Amino acid sequence: MISPVDLVKRLGVGGRLVPFFKCVCVYFVALGAGGGAPSPGAAAAKCAPVLCLLLVVLLHHAALPPHKGGYARCVAAGLALSALGDALLVWPQHFVAGMAAFAGAHVAYIGALGWARRAAGAGAALYGATLCFLASVAPPAGLRALVPAYALLLATMAWRGVARGGAAAPGALLFLLSDALLGYSLFGGPVPYQQVLVMSTYYLAQLGLALSALWADDPRK
Repeated sequence: MISPVDLVKRLGVGGRLVPFFKCVCVYFVALGAGGGAPSPGAAAAKCAPVLCLLLVVLLHHAALPPHKGGYARCVAAGLALSALGDALLVWPQHFVAGMAAFAGAHVAYIGALGWARRAAGAGAALYGATLCFLASVAPPAGLRALVPAYALLLATMAWRGVARGGAAAPGALLFLLSDALLGYSLFGGPVPYQQVLVMSTYYLAQLGLALSALWADDPRK
């Protein structure tokens, strides 16, 4: 059984994740979870935790032999596109562009997680839950095709994360939960403590996906 001290050390990955945790604290404590007006400073604070994870994964990738870096490269691409999406979504007028950036991130994560393991039951459950979610929301006319397409792509990423296992599984599922909370708050109804719930699950999701790259040289092999 792993001790609490060993768990903290492993999660910290030798101290490399300390900046991530500090940036998350700054976002929630100093900026009230992003509840203020859109600004470059708000965008920087929102992106900072994901950029910290991106830097850690890139440094890890640089230490790997070229033939073992495929998983880390794909995760790094997903983190970079997520940070772009974070910045765009600070301004409501860039919502569609932000969705597109996150769609690209999910494609990158799917590329990392691969298709080697089927986990058909998990896939059926996730797609079924996604269809139920889509039945509960009513996006505006301009998003009626984009929201279902994005939701199904996200469900696919979550399915592949569950199939992959390890840190990728909770990371992918938390990403699905975070976006579901956000989507329902936008197109369904009010969600208590929406911003805190969305962003806390989102940062934990990205942490899980980043750890999946740090804890294995290349899980696809």
